[in-house]
Amino acid sequence: MARSVLCVLLLAVAFAQAKHEKYEGHQLYRVAGPRHEISALEAHLDIISATPAARSVTGNLEALVRLAPEEKQKWLQYFDTKQMTYTKVIDNLADILRNEEAMIKQRKYAAKRSGKSISWDTYYNSEEINNYIDQLGEEFPDKVTVINAALSYEGRQIKYVRISTSRFEDLRKPVIIIDAGVHAREWVTAPVALYIIHQLVVDVVDNNLTERLDWVIIPMANPDGYEYSITTDRMWRKTRSKSHEGSDECPGVDGNRNFDHYFGTSAASANPCAIIYEGPAPFSEPEIRVIRDVVLQNLDRAAMYISVHSFGNMFLYAWGNNGTLPSNGLSLHVAGVRMATAIDEMALEKADRYVVGNAANVLYYTTGTSRDWTRAVGIPLTYTLELPGYEYGFLVPPTYVEQIVTETWDGISAGAHYVLSLQ
Repeated sequence: MARSVLCVLLLAVAFAQAKHEKYEGHQLYRVAGPRHEISALEAHLDIISATPAARSVTGNLEALVRLAPEEKQKWLQYFDTKQMTYTKVIDNLADILRNEEAMIKQRKYAAKRSGKSISWDTYYNSEEINNYIDQLGEEFPDKVTVINAALSYEGRQIKYVRISTSRFEDLRKPVIIIDAGVHAREWVTAPVALYIIHQLVVDVVDNNLTERLDWVIIPMANPDGYEYSITTDRMWRKTRSKSHEGSDECPGVDGNRNFDHYFGTSAASANPCAIIYEGPAPFSEPEIRVIRDVVLQNLDRAAMYISVHSFGNMFLYAWGNNGTLPSNGLSLHVAGVRMATAIDEMALEKADRYVVGNAANVLYYTTGTSRDWTRAVGIPLTYTLELPGYEYGFLVPPTYVEQIVTETWDGISAGAHYVLSLQ
């Protein structure tokens, strides 16, 4: 038995080494500069995250960017020309990816040996996520309804759950909508969504959250991109569609630029090869149409919408396209602060405190986001939630998953209680 386990692990390591060769020598740099300079980089570079100026030691907005060996010198010279400071933080991305994959495989093997269908210390593929959702639907039919919403571009089932003690028939109950996994490489977002479901259905500590609220949760909004990030390219962010001009060379669309809010107004988002490509038309992606339909079907009662992303420790609200505030800007900020404070109280000491604010003012201008579109169509409280990554960014090791899901649940619970306080 010991020998077979060793062979499995050795094969996993060998496969990981081959798969991640494309990032051999790729380095990550933290670049600091004025907001407009950082924003301009999105059209050309893989901006992995941004750090608000309020948290930055330089007083400028900071971005974590990936530089390939063949382009590094050009971009470092560009930063020098623009007087943007930079610091190398990872010397060889491929090594980080190999270590991550080996650790995940080892932990998944251990979880299966223990007989658990799912655990909070590793990651699972889209089929395993769907199986867990189906399992909860079978075990808790009076509270959980599993919806087979649509097929992804490549034909994978996109599921979501409706959680309700009244089968969504009590029209007095507000609805909270949560999605995760829109950006494929942000793996830690799916466990957060699953843990929220688990706390509402399995380890119930507050019946008010289901007796007085209904929930719709989409744990894996972009299964094609997610699977591709597991099997082929860990850094993949977009969908995998090929319905646009230039898709043979540059497939996929950034799901969080594909919503119908100031769509087509950003030149950087019009480039199919850009990581923030918005797509050929609003809601061109079947994955994003699922989110759209969920929102519109529940619009009369929807009180809060949260799209879970990674990373940055932020609750961001509208309007991201111009920096102005919606009419309920104060409520958006108060609810965001309550959620952020609840998370900060549970966070590890070394964690950055959460930043709450208008997306354009905290970071930079964005268009076509779910956060802005959901607010525009009428949901009062809408947010992009950027989870913590600690020192690892969105490449969160499995050892941190349980900490992140439990602290985030406290934030979501605080947000739900804020919704109840408005009734």
